[in-house]
Amino acid sequence: MSEYQQSDRTPTYETAPPTHDGLPVIGNTHQLVREQDGLYEAAARQGDVVHLRLLGIGDLYQINHPDLAERVLATDHDRFQKASLSQDDLGDLLGQGLVLSEGGLWERQRERIQPAFYMDRIADYADTMTAEVRTAADDWTGTPTVNIENEMKALTLRILVKSMFGSDIEYEARGIRETVRALQEPGQPTKQPIARMVPKWIPIPMWRRYKHGIREMESVIQEFVAARRRDGVENRDDLLSMLLTATDEDGEEMPEKLLRDEMMTFLFAGHETTATALTFTWFLLAQHPAVERRLIAELEEVLTADHATFEDLPELAYTEQVIQEAMRLYPPVPSIPRETTQPLELGGYTLPEEATVAPMQWTIHRDDRFWEDPLAFRPDRFAGDDDRPQFVYFPFGGGPRRCIGQQFAIVEAKLILATLARQYHLDLVSESDVDLSVSITTRPLDPIQMRIEPRD
Repeated sequence: MSEYQQSDRTPTYETAPPTHDGLPVIGNTHQLVREQDGLYEAAARQGDVVHLRLLGIGDLYQINHPDLAERVLATDHDRFQKASLSQDDLGDLLGQGLVLSEGGLWERQRERIQPAFYMDRIADYADTMTAEVRTAADDWTGTPTVNIENEMKALTLRILVKSMFGSDIEYEARGIRETVRALQEPGQPTKQPIARMVPKWIPIPMWRRYKHGIREMESVIQEFVAARRRDGVENRDDLLSMLLTATDEDGEEMPEKLLRDEMMTFLFAGHETTATALTFTWFLLAQHPAVERRLIAELEEVLTADHATFEDLPELAYTEQVIQEAMRLYPPVPSIPRETTQPLELGGYTLPEEATVAPMQWTIHRDDRFWEDPLAFRPDRFAGDDDRPQFVYFPFGGGPRRCIGQQFAIVEAKLILATLARQYHLDLVSESDVDLSVSITTRPLDPIQMRIEPRD
Protein backbone atom coordinates (compact mmCIF):
# COMPACT_ATOMS: atom_id res chain seq x y z
CA MET A 1 0.00 0.00 0.00
CA SER A 2 1.26 3.49 -0.86
CA GLU A 3 2.31 5.67 2.03
CA TYR A 4 -0.56 8.01 1.12
CA GLN A 5 -3.35 5.51 0.44
CA GLN A 6 -5.98 5.91 3.11
CA SER A 7 -7.50 3.18 5.26
CA ASP A 8 -11.24 2.94 5.81
CA ARG A 9 -10.91 4.96 9.03
CA THR A 10 -9.72 8.48 8.30
CA PRO A 11 -7.62 9.83 11.18
CA THR A 12 -7.85 13.37 12.47
CA TYR A 13 -4.99 15.66 11.46
CA GLU A 14 -4.20 18.97 13.08
CA THR A 15 -0.76 19.84 11.73
CA ALA A 16 -0.11 22.39 9.00
CA PRO A 17 2.38 21.74 6.19
CA PRO A 18 5.77 23.46 6.30
CA THR A 19 5.93 27.00 4.97
CA HIS A 20 8.76 27.77 2.58
CA ASP A 21 10.99 30.52 3.90
CA GLY A 22 10.14 33.95 2.56
CA LEU A 23 10.09 37.60 3.52
CA PRO A 24 7.64 39.51 5.71
CA VAL A 25 4.52 40.69 3.88
CA ILE A 26 5.60 39.55 0.40
CA GLY A 27 6.30 35.93 1.39
CA ASN A 28 7.80 34.02 -1.54
CA THR A 29 6.89 36.60 -4.19
CA HIS A 30 10.47 37.78 -4.73
CA GLN A 31 11.54 34.17 -5.36
CA LEU A 32 8.68 33.71 -7.83
CA VAL A 33 9.82 36.79 -9.76
CA ARG A 34 13.50 35.90 -9.69
CA GLU A 35 13.40 32.20 -10.53
CA GLN A 36 10.13 30.27 -10.65
CA ASP A 37 11.61 26.84 -11.28
CA GLY A 38 14.17 27.38 -8.52
CA LEU A 39 11.43 28.36 -6.08
CA TYR A 40 9.38 25.23 -6.76
CA GLU A 41 12.43 22.96 -6.59
CA ALA A 42 13.61 24.50 -3.30
CA ALA A 43 10.12 24.20 -1.83
CA ALA A 44 9.89 20.54 -2.88
CA ARG A 45 12.94 19.74 -0.79
CA GLN A 46 10.89 20.60 2.30
CA GLY A 47 8.28 17.90 1.75
CA ASP A 48 5.41 16.54 -0.29
CA VAL A 49 3.03 19.35 0.70
CA VAL A 50 4.60 22.79 1.09
CA HIS A 51 2.92 26.11 1.82
CA LEU A 52 3.89 29.13 -0.32
CA ARG A 53 2.78 32.73 0.29
CA LEU A 54 2.45 34.84 -2.86
CA LEU A 55 1.22 38.38 -3.32
CA GLY A 56 -1.97 38.46 -5.34
CA ILE A 57 -2.42 34.69 -4.98
CA GLY A 58 -2.31 34.21 -1.23
CA ASP A 59 -1.73 30.74 0.16
CA LEU A 60 -0.67 28.07 -2.32
CA TYR A 61 -0.07 24.45 -1.32
CA GLN A 62 2.49 22.88 -3.64
CA ILE A 63 1.99 19.10 -4.09
CA ASN A 64 5.20 17.14 -4.77
CA HIS A 65 4.25 13.46 -4.57
CA PRO A 66 2.54 11.35 -7.26
CA ASP A 67 0.16 9.64 -4.80
CA LEU A 68 -1.11 13.02 -3.63
CA ALA A 69 -1.41 14.27 -7.22
CA GLU A 70 -3.49 11.18 -7.94
CA ARG A 71 -5.81 11.94 -5.02
CA VAL A 72 -6.35 15.53 -6.15
CA LEU A 73 -6.84 14.78 -9.84
CA ALA A 74 -8.36 11.30 -9.83
CA THR A 75 -9.43 9.30 -6.79
CA ASP A 76 -10.78 12.25 -4.76
CA HIS A 77 -11.38 14.62 -7.66
CA ASP A 78 -14.92 15.39 -6.49
CA ARG A 79 -13.48 17.05 -3.39
CA PHE A 80 -11.56 19.54 -5.55
CA GLN A 81 -12.70 22.03 -8.15
CA LYS A 82 -11.04 24.31 -10.66
CA ALA A 83 -9.10 26.90 -8.69
CA SER A 84 -10.27 30.49 -8.65
CA LEU A 85 -6.63 31.21 -9.48
CA SER A 86 -7.16 29.60 -12.90
CA GLN A 87 -10.33 31.59 -13.46
CA ASP A 88 -8.51 34.80 -12.55
CA ASP A 89 -5.67 33.95 -14.94
CA LEU A 90 -7.66 32.65 -17.89
CA GLY A 91 -11.32 33.54 -17.44
CA ASP A 92 -11.28 36.53 -19.80
CA LEU A 93 -9.52 34.49 -22.44
CA LEU A 94 -11.12 31.03 -22.23
CA GLY A 95 -14.47 31.75 -20.56
CA GLN A 96 -16.41 28.55 -19.89
CA GLY A 97 -14.50 26.39 -22.36
CA LEU A 98 -13.45 22.87 -21.40
CA VAL A 99 -10.37 24.01 -19.48
CA LEU A 100 -12.34 26.09 -16.98
CA SER A 101 -15.94 24.83 -16.97
CA GLU A 102 -17.28 22.70 -14.13
CA GLY A 103 -20.04 20.22 -13.32
CA GLY A 104 -22.84 19.53 -15.76
CA LEU A 105 -21.67 22.08 -18.31
CA TRP A 106 -18.24 20.48 -18.48
CA GLU A 107 -19.76 16.99 -18.79
CA ARG A 108 -22.08 18.04 -21.65
CA GLN A 109 -19.34 19.85 -23.53
CA ARG A 110 -16.84 17.04 -23.08
CA GLU A 111 -19.38 14.56 -24.46
CA ARG A 112 -20.08 16.83 -27.44
CA ILE A 113 -16.43 17.40 -28.27
CA GLN A 114 -14.97 13.95 -27.56
CA PRO A 115 -15.84 12.44 -31.00
CA ALA A 116 -13.55 14.98 -32.66
CA PHE A 117 -10.65 13.27 -30.89
CA TYR A 118 -11.42 9.62 -31.55
CA MET A 119 -8.44 7.88 -33.10
CA ASP A 120 -10.17 7.34 -36.45
CA ARG A 121 -10.70 11.09 -36.69
CA ILE A 122 -7.09 11.77 -35.70
CA ALA A 123 -6.01 9.41 -38.48
CA ASP A 124 -7.93 11.66 -40.90
CA TYR A 125 -6.31 14.78 -39.40
CA ALA A 126 -2.89 13.18 -39.92
CA ASP A 127 -3.05 13.86 -43.66
CA THR A 128 -3.41 17.56 -42.91
CA MET A 129 -0.60 17.39 -40.36
CA THR A 130 1.71 15.71 -42.86
CA ALA A 131 0.95 18.27 -45.57
CA GLU A 132 1.59 21.22 -43.25
CA VAL A 133 4.85 19.75 -41.93
CA ARG A 134 6.10 19.12 -45.47
CA THR A 135 5.34 22.75 -46.31
CA ALA A 136 7.26 23.87 -43.23
CA ALA A 137 10.19 21.66 -44.24
CA ASP A 138 10.24 23.23 -47.69
CA ASP A 139 10.10 26.71 -46.13
CA TRP A 140 13.23 25.92 -44.11
CA THR A 141 15.25 25.38 -47.29
CA GLY A 142 17.90 28.08 -47.38
CA THR A 143 16.92 29.44 -43.96
CA PRO A 144 20.04 29.95 -41.81
CA THR A 145 18.58 30.34 -38.30
CA VAL A 146 15.16 30.34 -36.67
CA ASN A 147 13.53 31.13 -33.36
CA ILE A 148 12.40 27.55 -32.80
CA GLU A 149 9.55 28.43 -30.43
CA ASN A 150 8.03 30.78 -33.00
CA GLU A 151 8.42 28.17 -35.73
CA MET A 152 6.71 25.46 -33.70
CA LYS A 153 3.87 27.78 -32.64
CA ALA A 154 3.19 28.83 -36.21
CA LEU A 155 3.22 25.23 -37.43
CA THR A 156 1.04 23.76 -34.67
CA LEU A 157 -1.47 26.60 -35.01
CA ARG A 158 -1.78 26.05 -38.76
CA ILE A 159 -2.30 22.34 -38.19
CA LEU A 160 -4.93 22.88 -35.52
CA VAL A 161 -6.87 25.48 -37.51
CA LYS A 162 -6.91 23.44 -40.69
CA SER A 163 -7.75 20.08 -39.09
CA MET A 164 -10.12 21.25 -36.35
CA PHE A 165 -11.73 24.26 -38.01
CA GLY A 166 -11.28 23.42 -41.70
CA SER A 167 -9.71 26.81 -42.39
CA ASP A 168 -6.36 28.40 -43.14
CA ILE A 169 -4.63 31.09 -41.13
CA GLU A 170 -1.89 33.50 -42.14
CA TYR A 171 0.20 33.42 -38.98
CA GLU A 172 2.49 36.33 -39.71
CA ALA A 173 0.07 38.47 -41.71
CA ARG A 174 -2.54 38.32 -38.94
CA GLY A 175 0.02 39.22 -36.29
CA ILE A 176 -0.69 36.05 -34.33
CA ARG A 177 2.84 35.97 -32.91
CA GLU A 178 2.40 39.37 -31.27
CA THR A 179 -1.11 38.45 -30.14
CA VAL A 180 0.07 35.27 -28.39
CA ARG A 181 2.93 37.20 -26.79
CA ALA A 182 0.47 39.75 -25.38
CA LEU A 183 -1.74 36.99 -23.99
CA GLN A 184 1.26 35.35 -22.31
CA GLU A 185 2.71 38.54 -20.85
CA PRO A 186 0.80 38.49 -17.52
CA GLY A 187 2.24 35.02 -16.80
CA GLN A 188 5.87 36.10 -17.06
CA PRO A 189 7.71 35.93 -13.73
CA THR A 190 8.40 39.64 -13.51
CA LYS A 191 4.82 40.50 -14.49
CA GLN A 192 2.90 38.02 -12.33
CA PRO A 193 2.81 40.12 -9.14
CA ILE A 194 1.53 43.08 -11.15
CA ALA A 195 -1.03 40.91 -12.91
CA ARG A 196 -2.28 39.56 -9.56
CA MET A 197 -2.51 42.92 -7.82
CA VAL A 198 -3.61 45.34 -10.57
CA PRO A 199 -7.20 44.73 -11.74
CA LYS A 200 -7.71 44.28 -15.46
CA TRP A 201 -9.97 47.33 -15.62
CA ILE A 202 -7.02 49.59 -14.81
CA PRO A 203 -5.59 50.53 -18.22
CA ILE A 204 -1.91 49.81 -17.67
CA PRO A 205 -0.05 48.96 -20.91
CA MET A 206 0.10 45.23 -20.13
CA TRP A 207 -3.69 44.96 -19.73
CA ARG A 208 -4.30 47.06 -22.83
CA ARG A 209 -2.13 44.70 -24.86
CA TYR A 210 -3.80 41.68 -23.26
CA LYS A 211 -7.33 42.88 -24.04
CA HIS A 212 -6.32 43.80 -27.57
CA GLY A 213 -4.94 40.28 -27.96
CA ILE A 214 -8.26 38.76 -26.89
CA ARG A 215 -10.13 40.94 -29.40
CA GLU A 216 -7.75 39.85 -32.15
CA MET A 217 -8.28 36.17 -31.37
CA GLU A 218 -12.03 36.71 -31.24
CA SER A 219 -11.98 38.33 -34.67
CA VAL A 220 -10.19 35.26 -36.07
CA ILE A 221 -12.84 33.01 -34.52
CA GLN A 222 -15.68 35.12 -35.94
CA GLU A 223 -14.17 34.74 -39.40
CA PHE A 224 -13.96 30.96 -39.05
CA VAL A 225 -17.55 30.69 -37.85
CA ALA A 226 -18.92 33.03 -40.52
CA ALA A 227 -17.12 31.13 -43.27
CA ARG A 228 -18.41 27.76 -42.06
CA ARG A 229 -21.98 28.99 -41.75
CA ARG A 230 -21.73 30.43 -45.21
CA ASP A 231 -20.30 27.26 -46.72
CA GLY A 232 -22.45 24.88 -44.68
CA VAL A 233 -21.63 22.05 -42.29
CA GLU A 234 -23.04 19.18 -44.33
CA ASN A 235 -20.73 16.18 -44.68
CA ARG A 236 -18.19 17.70 -42.28
CA ASP A 237 -17.15 16.13 -39.01
CA ASP A 238 -14.42 18.43 -37.74
CA LEU A 239 -14.60 20.16 -34.37
CA LEU A 240 -16.12 23.41 -35.62
CA SER A 241 -18.94 21.57 -37.41
CA MET A 242 -19.64 19.56 -34.25
CA LEU A 243 -19.86 22.74 -32.19
CA LEU A 244 -22.16 24.44 -34.70
CA THR A 245 -24.54 21.49 -34.94
CA ALA A 246 -24.49 20.37 -31.30
CA THR A 247 -27.78 20.65 -29.42
CA ASP A 248 -28.73 20.09 -25.79
CA GLU A 249 -31.49 17.86 -24.43
CA ASP A 250 -34.05 20.52 -25.38
CA GLY A 251 -32.80 20.75 -28.95
CA GLU A 252 -31.17 24.15 -28.40
CA GLU A 253 -27.96 24.98 -30.22
CA MET A 254 -24.86 26.05 -28.37
CA PRO A 255 -25.02 29.72 -27.27
CA GLU A 256 -22.72 32.05 -29.17
CA LYS A 257 -20.74 32.90 -26.04
CA LEU A 258 -20.06 29.24 -25.28
CA LEU A 259 -19.15 28.59 -28.91
CA ARG A 260 -16.63 31.43 -28.65
CA ASP A 261 -15.23 30.02 -25.39
CA GLU A 262 -14.69 26.52 -26.76
CA MET A 263 -13.06 27.77 -29.93
CA MET A 264 -10.83 30.13 -27.98
CA THR A 265 -9.81 27.26 -25.71
CA PHE A 266 -8.71 25.09 -28.63
CA LEU A 267 -7.28 27.94 -30.69
CA PHE A 268 -5.04 29.21 -27.91
CA ALA A 269 -4.41 26.24 -25.61
CA GLY A 270 -4.60 23.59 -28.33
CA HIS A 271 -1.47 24.64 -30.17
CA GLU A 272 0.56 26.24 -27.38
CA THR A 273 1.35 23.12 -25.37
CA THR A 274 2.41 20.99 -28.34
CA ALA A 275 4.62 23.81 -29.60
CA THR A 276 6.23 24.01 -26.16
CA ALA A 277 6.92 20.28 -26.08
CA LEU A 278 8.55 20.42 -29.51
CA THR A 279 10.56 23.55 -28.68
CA PHE A 280 12.26 21.81 -25.78
CA THR A 281 12.62 18.58 -27.74
CA TRP A 282 14.74 20.39 -30.34
CA PHE A 283 16.59 22.24 -27.55
CA LEU A 284 17.54 18.96 -25.87
CA LEU A 285 18.40 17.08 -29.06
CA ALA A 286 20.87 19.80 -30.02
CA GLN A 287 22.75 19.15 -26.77
CA HIS A 288 22.65 15.34 -26.88
CA PRO A 289 24.15 14.11 -30.17
CA ALA A 290 24.00 10.44 -29.15
CA VAL A 291 20.22 10.68 -28.69
CA GLU A 292 19.90 12.47 -32.02
CA ARG A 293 21.96 9.80 -33.80
CA ARG A 294 19.72 7.07 -32.45
CA LEU A 295 16.61 9.04 -33.45
CA ILE A 296 17.93 9.50 -37.00
CA ALA A 297 18.81 5.82 -37.23
CA GLU A 298 15.22 4.93 -36.44
CA LEU A 299 13.89 7.43 -38.97
CA GLU A 300 16.18 6.10 -41.69
CA GLU A 301 15.08 2.55 -40.96
CA VAL A 302 11.32 3.23 -40.80
CA LEU A 303 10.57 6.05 -43.21
CA THR A 304 10.33 5.23 -46.90
CA ALA A 305 10.17 8.92 -47.89
CA ASP A 306 11.56 12.20 -46.58
CA HIS A 307 8.46 12.64 -44.42
CA ALA A 308 6.50 10.60 -41.90
CA THR A 309 2.90 9.45 -42.30
CA PHE A 310 0.30 8.17 -39.87
CA GLU A 311 1.06 4.61 -40.96
CA ASP A 312 4.71 5.04 -39.91
CA LEU A 313 3.92 6.07 -36.33
CA PRO A 314 3.62 2.61 -34.68
CA GLU A 315 7.20 1.89 -35.73
CA LEU A 316 8.56 5.19 -34.40
CA ALA A 317 8.89 4.06 -30.79
CA TYR A 318 12.12 5.90 -30.00
CA THR A 319 10.78 9.08 -31.61
CA GLU A 320 7.92 9.03 -29.12
CA GLN A 321 10.28 8.30 -26.23
CA VAL A 322 12.31 11.39 -27.14
CA ILE A 323 9.18 13.55 -26.97
CA GLN A 324 8.06 11.93 -23.71
CA GLU A 325 11.42 12.58 -22.08
CA ALA A 326 11.37 16.21 -23.23
CA MET A 327 7.93 16.62 -21.65
CA ARG A 328 9.23 15.04 -18.46
CA LEU A 329 12.03 17.57 -18.12
CA TYR A 330 10.01 20.51 -19.46
CA PRO A 331 6.32 19.72 -18.89
CA PRO A 332 4.28 22.10 -21.07
CA VAL A 333 1.84 22.58 -18.18
CA PRO A 334 4.03 22.67 -15.04
CA SER A 335 1.23 22.48 -12.44
CA ILE A 336 -2.52 21.93 -12.22
CA PRO A 337 -4.17 24.17 -9.60
CA ARG A 338 -7.27 22.94 -7.82
CA GLU A 339 -9.30 24.27 -4.90
CA THR A 340 -10.62 22.27 -1.95
CA THR A 341 -14.42 22.20 -1.61
CA GLN A 342 -14.20 21.29 2.11
CA PRO A 343 -11.58 20.95 4.83
CA LEU A 344 -9.64 17.74 4.19
CA GLU A 345 -6.50 15.77 4.92
CA LEU A 346 -3.75 15.63 2.34
CA GLY A 347 -0.36 14.08 2.97
CA GLY A 348 -0.88 14.07 6.72
CA TYR A 349 -1.91 17.73 6.93
CA THR A 350 -5.28 19.42 7.32
CA LEU A 351 -6.05 21.89 4.56
CA PRO A 352 -8.90 24.40 4.89
CA GLU A 353 -11.85 24.80 2.56
CA GLU A 354 -11.07 26.86 -0.57
CA ALA A 355 -7.35 26.14 -0.24
CA THR A 356 -5.48 26.31 -3.54
CA VAL A 357 -3.47 23.13 -4.11
CA ALA A 358 -1.17 22.60 -7.08
CA PRO A 359 -0.02 19.11 -8.09
CA MET A 360 3.35 20.03 -9.57
CA GLN A 361 4.53 18.22 -12.68
CA TRP A 362 7.68 20.32 -12.61
CA THR A 363 8.90 18.82 -9.33
CA ILE A 364 7.38 15.33 -9.54
CA HIS A 365 8.83 14.79 -13.02
CA ARG A 366 12.29 15.65 -11.63
CA ASP A 367 12.12 13.82 -8.29
CA ASP A 368 15.09 11.52 -7.65
CA ARG A 369 12.88 9.22 -5.58
CA PHE A 370 11.25 8.08 -8.80
CA TRP A 371 13.75 8.97 -11.53
CA GLU A 372 17.39 7.93 -11.62
CA ASP A 373 19.62 10.90 -12.42
CA PRO A 374 16.46 12.97 -12.99
CA LEU A 375 18.04 15.94 -14.77
CA ALA A 376 19.63 13.75 -17.45
CA PHE A 377 17.97 13.49 -20.87
CA ARG A 378 17.40 9.74 -21.27
CA PRO A 379 14.55 8.75 -23.61
CA ASP A 380 15.18 5.08 -22.76
CA ARG A 381 13.30 5.69 -19.49
CA PHE A 382 10.12 5.24 -21.50
CA ALA A 383 11.09 1.98 -23.20
CA GLY A 384 8.81 -0.79 -22.02
CA ASP A 385 6.97 -1.10 -18.72
CA ASP A 386 8.14 0.41 -15.46
CA ASP A 387 7.09 0.17 -11.84
CA ARG A 388 6.89 3.88 -11.13
CA PRO A 389 3.66 5.25 -9.60
CA GLN A 390 1.05 6.25 -12.18
CA PHE A 391 1.21 9.98 -11.46
CA VAL A 392 4.99 10.20 -11.47
CA TYR A 393 4.56 11.33 -15.10
CA PHE A 394 1.42 13.25 -16.05
CA PRO A 395 2.13 15.92 -18.70
CA PHE A 396 -1.50 15.73 -19.86
CA GLY A 397 -3.02 15.79 -16.38
CA GLY A 398 -5.05 12.87 -15.13
CA GLY A 399 -8.37 11.65 -13.88
CA PRO A 400 -11.67 12.63 -15.52
CA ARG A 401 -10.22 15.92 -16.75
CA ARG A 402 -7.21 14.42 -18.49
CA CYS A 403 -6.45 16.46 -21.61
CA ILE A 404 -8.97 15.62 -24.33
CA GLY A 405 -6.39 16.31 -27.04
CA GLN A 406 -3.66 14.00 -25.74
CA GLN A 407 -3.65 11.56 -28.68
CA PHE A 408 -3.98 14.41 -31.20
CA ALA A 409 -0.92 16.09 -29.64
CA ILE A 410 1.17 12.90 -29.61
CA VAL A 411 0.41 12.10 -33.24
CA GLU A 412 1.10 15.69 -34.26
CA ALA A 413 4.38 15.92 -32.34
CA LYS A 414 5.68 12.62 -33.74
CA LEU A 415 4.87 13.60 -37.33
CA ILE A 416 6.52 17.00 -36.92
CA LEU A 417 9.66 15.71 -35.21
CA ALA A 418 10.10 12.75 -37.55
CA THR A 419 9.66 14.74 -40.75
CA LEU A 420 11.81 17.73 -39.82
CA ALA A 421 14.55 15.72 -38.08
CA ARG A 422 14.78 13.42 -41.10
CA GLN A 423 15.65 16.39 -43.30
CA TYR A 424 17.45 18.80 -40.96
CA HIS A 425 19.86 18.94 -38.04
CA LEU A 426 19.18 21.85 -35.70
CA ASP A 427 22.20 23.31 -33.96
CA LEU A 428 21.77 25.46 -30.85
CA VAL A 429 22.94 29.04 -31.34
CA SER A 430 21.59 30.47 -28.08
CA GLU A 431 23.01 29.73 -24.65
CA SER A 432 22.12 26.33 -23.23
CA ASP A 433 21.30 27.89 -19.84
CA VAL A 434 17.86 29.27 -20.71
CA ASP A 435 15.69 31.37 -18.38
CA LEU A 436 12.20 29.97 -18.04
CA SER A 437 8.69 31.01 -17.22
CA VAL A 438 7.18 28.17 -15.20
CA SER A 439 3.65 29.51 -14.88
CA ILE A 440 0.48 28.56 -16.76
CA THR A 441 2.81 26.99 -19.32
CA THR A 442 6.53 26.31 -19.36
CA ARG A 443 8.29 28.44 -21.91
CA PRO A 444 11.64 30.15 -22.56
CA LEU A 445 11.79 33.82 -21.61
CA ASP A 446 14.29 34.59 -24.36
CA PRO A 447 14.34 33.29 -27.95
CA ILE A 448 15.95 29.89 -28.51
CA GLN A 449 17.81 30.46 -31.76
CA MET A 450 18.78 27.40 -33.79
CA ARG A 451 20.82 27.04 -36.96
CA ILE A 452 19.22 24.86 -39.64
CA GLU A 453 21.56 22.42 -41.37
CA PRO A 454 20.20 20.18 -44.15
CA ARG A 455 21.16 16.52 -43.84
CA ASP A 456 23.12 14.95 -46.65
